[in-house]
Amino acid sequence: MMKKVIQWSCFFLFLGHLQVWAEALNSGSWKFILRTTYAEVPFIIHFDYKDKKLTGTLQNGPESIPLEDITLQDGKITIPLQSYEMSLVLIQQNSKTLAGHLIRHNKNPLIKIPVFGQYGYTTRYDLNAKIDPTISLNGKWLLEVTDEKDVKTPAIGKFIQDGKKVSGTIISPTGDYRYLEGFVSGTNFELASFDGVFNYVFRGQVKDGKMEASLLSNYQSRMTGVLNPAAELPDAYKQTEIKDLKFIFPDLKGQSVNLNHEKFKNRPVVVQIFGSWCPNCMDEMKFLIPWYKQNNKRGVEIIALAFERSLSPEEATRQLLKVQKKLNVPYVILQAGSTSEDKPMDKLDGLKNFISFPTTIFLNRHHEVVKVHAGFSGPSTGEYYEKWKKEFNETINALLKK
Repeated sequence: MMKKVIQWSCFFLFLGHLQVWAEALNSGSWKFILRTTYAEVPFIIHFDYKDKKLTGTLQNGPESIPLEDITLQDGKITIPLQSYEMSLVLIQQNSKTLAGHLIRHNKNPLIKIPVFGQYGYTTRYDLNAKIDPTISLNGKWLLEVTDEKDVKTPAIGKFIQDGKKVSGTIISPTGDYRYLEGFVSGTNFELASFDGVFNYVFRGQVKDGKMEASLLSNYQSRMTGVLNPAAELPDAYKQTEIKDLKFIFPDLKGQSVNLNHEKFKNRPVVVQIFGSWCPNCMDEMKFLIPWYKQNNKRGVEIIALAFERSLSPEEATRQLLKVQKKLNVPYVILQAGSTSEDKPMDKLDGLKNFISFPTTIFLNRHHEVVKVHAGFSGPSTGEYYEKWKKEFNETINALLKK
């Protein structure tokens, strides 16, 4: 075990002195380490060649994320991460090692986080190196999260443990932390997630039935909690308010659109406040796209109000056009905000206590606000996701009857 630790550490130390390798990348499994401020986040990518073109799959627990439009030239590999303004840029050091950065392109200067990879590793963690657990994380945990500004919020941890192996997620009032997987060793545990945007390690211990843990990335939050099968979060329909929704924003062709448009007349409308930089928003959009294709003929519309975090309005438009094309979005996307300075409460009169991207607003045929749902619990949350889908369909059915 000590030998492996020294191996990884030395790799970082002598990174700048290694030679660039200009041969074809080895297909198969690679283990990467993202070196954030507070933790080293492990993740797995499986590379392959199709018609001599390099392809990849990012494995994030049970989630397999296709990596498309990879370029490989002179030993330099550029990997766009889904539809985000993020990419991995890697240099081959030799046949079994890669090094480079995770780059966030919507920041000036660019944010670059060191990352390196080794060939032949198929799992995030070596479970054989861990001791047998003396605790169980199985079940639902009521958590309190304290961020770096000492702000406290409730959360729920849902975990499934099988021997040393553990998986699950954390759900907050604003959304879920997506898929987590890791190990339990003695009284300690560690789980990780990497989807390109949500990149962190969840590390802690359980003592006398109490969990004490930290969420670690380029930031750190503290968490404490206890097992509680009856744990609940605040009602997502009672967090954010707006009495009368009015707006006029440009679509992706620059044409101004509002709710008086012929397309929306006498139709219930679902308004999604989202950003393409937000994984929970994209999870919700991946539900809404097929749902709309199946249900639009019933007389219901969807409008996505995008608040981007790009460097300029032009960059925001390019990013949204990329998302629209990649996901084949069939409903209207309006550009409500273009940079991180643009806030929904500044752009939508009467919007109160906006806490989360996404936020979903349900309008009846007269375009009166019926419900506002803050946050989104995606596929990683299991029954919470199923409950949201059921409530969504019940709400639409009720709106169509009126």
